Amino acid sequence: MNKEPQVLIEQPNGRHTLYASVEQDDRTAYLYLFPAELQSKKYKMRACWLRNLLPAPEVKDLAAMHNGTAPMLQRKFCNHPDGKEPLKAELLEIVWLPEDDGAAVLYDGEILGVIPGWSLYVDEAVSYAADCTGVEGDDFLVLPLGDPETNQQYARVGEAVAFRNQWSTVEEPAWPQIQETFINCYEQQFGKMLQYFAIDNNEWPPMAMGKFEKDNVVYFLTMGASIRPMPWVSYLYNDTSAAYRRMELALAVDKNEFSEEEIMKMAESIATMADIPWRHISWLGEGHTIGSSKLPAPYESMILSSALYNGEAFALPEMYGDKVNLFWASPVTQQEREFAHRKPNGGYELLEIMIQKDATHVVKKRKAVL
Repeated sequence: MNKEPQVLIEQPNGRHTLYASVEQDDRTAYLYLFPAELQSKKYKMRACWLRNLLPAPEVKDLAAMHNGTAPMLQRKFCNHPDGKEPLKAELLEIVWLPEDDGAAVLYDGEILGVIPGWSLYVDEAVSYAADCTGVEGDDFLVLPLGDPETNQQYARVGEAVAFRNQWSTVEEPAWPQIQETFINCYEQQFGKMLQYFAIDNNEWPPMAMGKFEKDNVVYFLTMGASIRPMPWVSYLYNDTSAAYRRMELALAVDKNEFSEEEIMKMAESIATMADIPWRHISWLGEGHTIGSSKLPAPYESMILSSALYNGEAFALPEMYGDKVNLFWASPVTQQEREFAHRKPNGGYELLEIMIQKDATHVVKKRKAVL
């Protein structure tokens, strides 16, 4: 009779959308990544074999799979064919990758297993274990972690540990400097900051929005969203993901066309959008639309675009060596949003039509473009 698996460690990511846990029975130990209930229809649980505690089977452990128990890794693929001692809970540590969609488990400071974030987005689960020595064909549960020279997971986990350590001090010394750099950048373009709003709901990371005014246009620009790279992007863009994985949001509204109350409600919608990638395990990019109940009729969504901007060119400060994209939000009607959703990249098409009809980053009252 197999012993019921014991949870040795469990930890949620920053927004509690995913949970990482290490479980161990009398045969094996595994790292699991499983979605919270709200995400469970969109994402599946992911598993990473960590070690066998008994002598390894010669062939694939089909019996365990049929019984619904965690399978052992077969002898030819593990570096401890006769089994290893059970893991000790006090030596385990879970490290979330900065995107918050993947995790690693360390044992006494060394990487034991990794489930990369992009494993969530592919049909076949992918994971890496230090004690796996190889695979062949499709006859495997896990891939070998190998060494730092052959597997970039070492660098990713190292960056995640350094990132976590940088922000784990009570003083958060990194934030005042980031804040100052972004405010200086914005003030050079739009004049003195008039108001500062914290938009992080007292959750990490710190995020804020500044209000500026220039030539009868009110500007709102976020800062801090770009501290974290967005989920999905490394999977979608692979080697070029550094150019797309960080963003901040902006809103510019013509004061002559909207009331103060309407302008502030639009700004509220931007503030809530800044955390969407991590609350929903998604990403924001050019042509994406986001619904909002805070917009004046007939608008019901915002479309995001850097192409709408037609002011004096400026670049945001880099974040951790990455480019930071600034997306301007522009209100669209239900019909326009539905047009954008009709087909892949429909948002680009909608933006092209809007730009042809003289829409810019400055929000003014306009007729529907369709």
